[in-house]
Order: sequence, then structure tokens, then C-alpha cells
Amino acid sequence: MLRKLLMTTVAASAIAGSAYAADLPSRQPPPAYVPPVPIFTWTGFYIGLNVGGAFRAHNNDDFADAVFFGGAAPLGGFVAANNNNNGRFLVGGQAGVNWQVNQFVLGIEGDGQAVLGGTQNHVLGFVGNNDSTTGFFGTVRGRGGIAFDRFLVYGTGGVAFGSNNNHWGNTFIGTVGGAPAIFTTNNATNTRVGYAVGAGVEYAFLNNWSVKVEYLFVDLGRTNLAFAAPGVGAGFAIRHREQDHVIRAGLNYKFNWGFGGAAPVVARY
Repeated sequence: MLRKLLMTTVAASAIAGSAYAADLPSRQPPPAYVPPVPIFTWTGFYIGLNVGGAFRAHNNDDFADAVFFGGAAPLGGFVAANNNNNGRFLVGGQAGVNWQVNQFVLGIEGDGQAVLGGTQNHVLGFVGNNDSTTGFFGTVRGRGGIAFDRFLVYGTGGVAFGSNNNHWGNTFIGTVGGAPAIFTTNNATNTRVGYAVGAGVEYAFLNNWSVKVEYLFVDLGRTNLAFAAPGVGAGFAIRHREQDHVIRAGLNYKFNWGFGGAAPVVARY
């Protein structure tokens, strides 16, 4: 009987000890903290540089559609000859802001380009020449596209403006009523406003750095110029239109501030 009582007491003590041990705090160290993983976003302000080329959309001669008045006519029946140096080098910069909602990215961008080289030369009659160059142009455009994580495909469009230098100061020899006459005009440097539309792709190779390739069609409108033979009320008028295909590559740096520019995060455990 005593033996059974001892065995029962030992068993009860073992059960009670196990229950008490279960209530004690764990002696194992807490799990290590893992920082949240940032999710890339296109949202934020950015600035950048670009280089590329501009190519005239046509090789038409401005004098082909010249309007003569007061008995004026080209000398010898020649209307025009054109030598169009088509390609020009571009270098410039851009700045803008993007806002990403799910996969959709909306934004606005402004840029300015220096246009280097390339003149449009013409000859009227037997004597005379001129050249037309675009020294600067810029755009302010909206952008809209779809992001595939760090890869962005977008379309763009907006206002374009630029300075056009028409060096028409050389004399042109034509005829008035069959008699030789000299026609002159002033050099013209003016700023014109038109439009730009295009598309591009951009890839973020780091969280704050991205590269892009972009195409734009830029139309800066028309310039109307009149040439006159002094004292006889005769002359001619021409219209010059500047349209260009622009292809350029750029590098952008994005700031993580403003418009919720900091990337959202997802906790990882």
C-alpha cells in the first residue's frame, strides 16, 4: 500500500513540474529583424541630359512655291535649286516629374536642345543664296505610359518652340518686266511655336538612375519672308517650314522626395 502511494506521489509531481515548465518564458533568442524590401516606383522629380540628332522631314525647296508679284520673275526661268544639309547634332537637358498609380505612369517634362550644324541652302536664278538654321528648340510635354517594374513604355506630346535663323541677306538677281532687277530682304531671326509628339522607352538600372531612348516629331511652323526690288513695287514671297524627326538618348536621375517620391515598402519576415 505504501509503495503504491509513493509511486502516485512521484507521478503527480512529474506532471505538475512539466506544467510549470511550460508556463515559463522561452529561453530562445527572438527572430532577427529583417528590413522591409523597397518596391521600385517611377514617382518623383528627375533631371537629366541627352544627346541625339535632328533630321528634316522634307527636302523641299522653299522657292518652289514662291509667289511673284509686280512683274517679278526669276532670272533665266530658273525657279530654285536646293542643297539641304539634313542631319544636325543635338545636345541638351530635361527635367520633369512622374506619378505612378499601379502600372500607369503620368508626368510632365520640359527640355531644351542646342542644335549644332546643318544649314538649308538655296539658289534663285543665276545669282544669290541663303541659308536657314535652327539654333535652339525646346518642348514642354505630357507623358503617359505603362510600367513593367523598371521598364517604362510611354507616349508624349505638347508644345515646341525654337529660334530659327534665316540668313536671306544676300541679293537675288531676277527680272521685273523682263529687265534685270535686284531683290533683297533682311535677315530674320525669330522664335516660333509649334508642337511635338512622339514615344519612347526608359529603363531604371538603379533605383535613382535610368536611361531612355526617345523619338519626337517637331513642327515649328512657317516663316513668311518677302523679297522686293526697291522703287518698282515688284518682288516675291516665300514660306519656310521647319519640321524635324528627332532621335535622342538620355540619362535621368530621380529624387526620392516630393509627390510621395519615396518608394513604398513591403515587410518581409
